[in-house]
Amino acid sequence: MAMPGKKSHGREPGNRIARPELLSLLNRSGDYALTLLLAPPGFGKTTLLQQWRWQLPERRTVVMILDPRDADPVHFFAHLTDSLREVVPDFDTVSYTPLGADIHLPAHSVAESLLQAFQAVEDELFIVLDDFQLARHQLVQDAFSALLEYLPAQVHFIIATREYPDFSLSRLKLANRLLLIDGHDMRLTPAQVRELATEMGLDIPNDQHIGQLLQQTEGWMAGVKIALLACARAGDAALTAFSGSQPELVDYFAHVVLRGLSEDQREFLLYSSLFERFDAALCDAVLKRDDSARLIDRLMSQGLFIQMIEQRPGWFRYHPLFQDFLRNRLRIEFPDSLPVLHEAAAREWLSHNEDEMALEHAELARLPGLFLEILRTSCDRWSRKGDCISIIRWLDPLPDEEVLTDRDLFIALISALILSRRFNQARYYLDALQQQKNRHQPDESTQIFLEMMLQLFQHDTDFRLNTDQAILISSSQHHDIRAFSLTILGYHYLLHGEFGNAMQYTEQGRVVLGQLGYEYLCSYADLIQILCDRNTGRMFEAMQNAESNFEKLRDFPHTPTWINAATAAAVVRYEQNRTQDSLNLLEELVPLVNSSCATEIIAYTYLTLSRLLSLRHEKARAARLLSQLKRILQMGNYDRFMSQVVYEELRQAHADNDTDAMDRIAEANQLQERLGSGTWRRTRAYDEGWERYGLATSLWLCSKQRFEEAEHILEVILAALKKSGANSRAVVVEANLVLTRHLMGDDNVALHRLKKMVDYYSIICINRTVFDEAPGLGTFLRRCHEVGNLPLPAIYVEMFKDLLQDSPSTQTEGREDSLLTAKEQEVLQLLRNGLSNNEISARIGVALSTTKWHLKNIFAKLGVSNRMAAILQAAQGGSGMRNQVWAAFTGVATTFATSPMPEFLL
Repeated sequence: MAMPGKKSHGREPGNRIARPELLSLLNRSGDYALTLLLAPPGFGKTTLLQQWRWQLPERRTVVMILDPRDADPVHFFAHLTDSLREVVPDFDTVSYTPLGADIHLPAHSVAESLLQAFQAVEDELFIVLDDFQLARHQLVQDAFSALLEYLPAQVHFIIATREYPDFSLSRLKLANRLLLIDGHDMRLTPAQVRELATEMGLDIPNDQHIGQLLQQTEGWMAGVKIALLACARAGDAALTAFSGSQPELVDYFAHVVLRGLSEDQREFLLYSSLFERFDAALCDAVLKRDDSARLIDRLMSQGLFIQMIEQRPGWFRYHPLFQDFLRNRLRIEFPDSLPVLHEAAAREWLSHNEDEMALEHAELARLPGLFLEILRTSCDRWSRKGDCISIIRWLDPLPDEEVLTDRDLFIALISALILSRRFNQARYYLDALQQQKNRHQPDESTQIFLEMMLQLFQHDTDFRLNTDQAILISSSQHHDIRAFSLTILGYHYLLHGEFGNAMQYTEQGRVVLGQLGYEYLCSYADLIQILCDRNTGRMFEAMQNAESNFEKLRDFPHTPTWINAATAAAVVRYEQNRTQDSLNLLEELVPLVNSSCATEIIAYTYLTLSRLLSLRHEKARAARLLSQLKRILQMGNYDRFMSQVVYEELRQAHADNDTDAMDRIAEANQLQERLGSGTWRRTRAYDEGWERYGLATSLWLCSKQRFEEAEHILEVILAALKKSGANSRAVVVEANLVLTRHLMGDDNVALHRLKKMVDYYSIICINRTVFDEAPGLGTFLRRCHEVGNLPLPAIYVEMFKDLLQDSPSTQTEGREDSLLTAKEQEVLQLLRNGLSNNEISARIGVALSTTKWHLKNIFAKLGVSNRMAAILQAAQGGSGMRNQVWAAFTGVATTFATSPMPEFLL
């Protein structure tokens, strides 16, 4: 049994009365930034929107139907991103990412990011938000207030809601950017009442009764439909005997409808109203029946407000108004059945891994111990899957006493808060836990583990575990805590450059985690091992493990475990110079990254994607990613990641030959002050932040031609890296020392150092990272190869041929059409096929002026001035040879696992 999704688009809706005047109004929405469909429930807003969509299916429309979870702004913006990417696959998730809401950015920043993303949308786009009244959070309301005021002309929002949004509409009205369609506009006409009666298979009332019905219901569609059903069962007397408000109307006529049903049908309607959504299997299991499918078909044929859920065959829901009435009747007529039914529903949903639905029914059952029992099971599942958001959402609102006296719950909550970087909340619960004096108090190793975990994640490399603590927590008698502890210890030793200890503890923890079914922490342990392999220069092991782990999860995309594996795969693909593959994966990852992801995952995703975008000359997007990452890193003590951001900013400025920008970055981060205080006067223990700030400072010094100072810093850093065994970083520093000597005019020493570096580390350790972080290495290495000073394997030359050339401006993967957007590449291909501008416009469905605009951008990016030059430029090179070379290289890598290393790589 699978829970139906939220989307409501697919096949064309049938059995709907025509409402041409409303469709005509909606068709004007392309002239406005916002169309507000404002009416109480039951006026047919959702049905109208479905008819509008199917009236012109080629219209590019995003549909997002909100649910109660969208009251959380993080869920809302993630839901919005998913909906947008379904229709606009290349929606700019770099400019806008839901993580902005997750880290509590101000509304104007969220709106600004969305605006930047919408400005990149090329063709007209309609975005329908149904049930917007559920998005109650002020951040969402404030963000939309700012967004709608400056929305680009090609983007239009259609918001359906039961109540006015909590932002001002006056400015939109004054600027003629608002179209309002309200309940008055949506009232039924006499002709539509006749059409509705016909479609329901009922006798058409006479004009007098129709007039009376419309007067009583005020044209309200749901009320008219219920009244027609009541009249069909009780005659016209049902209509003439009633007068009252809308809620009273539903209650009155629904009673009449129920009286006309068999006892079996009536009981089924009442009991099944417990479910937000249902299918025959769920009803059979919970209601102890075997005929639910037959009853559902029968009730559907009678038009009793059961609605099919589109794209989910066999799943149904009741109209909310009718469901409220049925639930009220159920509480009155069968109050003693409710706890039993809710418990059965909770256990049935739980058996199908639908934890949220199970918990909702468990709460409603109000049976002692049931909710906590279901909650423990759900938290255990969420912990295994890495779903920190759900753990916090359900546990944080509970009374402290209830959480702190339940060992399983407080461990789940405190761990989830720490992993989500909510350190102050985690500290609060830890302090409260230590004050508890009861039989539920945890053993000493559990308290030490939670305290260590908080200190480590909050203070990062500034925290150092002593030997006694490490021994105590790694020998815990509790299997889960011991497995967690071993992995966290591995991470701790990774941060401090003790890669042997990191590998040892992580492998032990991974084995236990695998046995216990903790898939998320298992993937985190895999990530630690891959980082250890990368840091120590075991590139093939890192590559094989990353790709293998990612392949295993191919059928389970977008889970927290998949995000860990995908990030590792994206990084190693970048290092192998598979930059387009890496870019595609990172673009997919960015909207999925949230506050519960490991900081490494967030940092590697943003840093690597920013670098790749800068190499494609998408400078603005690259800079925005780094700016967003800096905001995220302010949530904790993440100096080592901040140093990587500073270095990447300097590297990108250096690639642009922008010395003024380099000076500004150096001043903002006090690089001269660090240098003057003797930060790199002598070597020290492994420190990632110290190393990366030093590398940034040396790059800045070289731009000022202060080569001796840069060389001294690099030598000091290299000594520390070699001592710790951080070989991959040592290669980067060695390469910069080679280039520093080259810039000083001492090519003999530079060549000598280069040969020693290749002899010591092997040529395969000089990967894409080294080329990008040692600017100019490709040119120097190529010249050494061409004159015979350092012959390179042909397969290596082929793999990195785009980097082994003179012009740094062309150091992007393969063909220059990789600089083009997906739409521009489509236009270029049609151009190569010989199509005219008019033919291209017809083929891709845009105006001729839009096609000419695309061609102008293509010519600029390819550095050409006409169609023929663009065709010739695009025809050069290609990806086929690169794929063949990579396949051969992968074959070599596979051979490494089973045979001695080939001589050319030694």
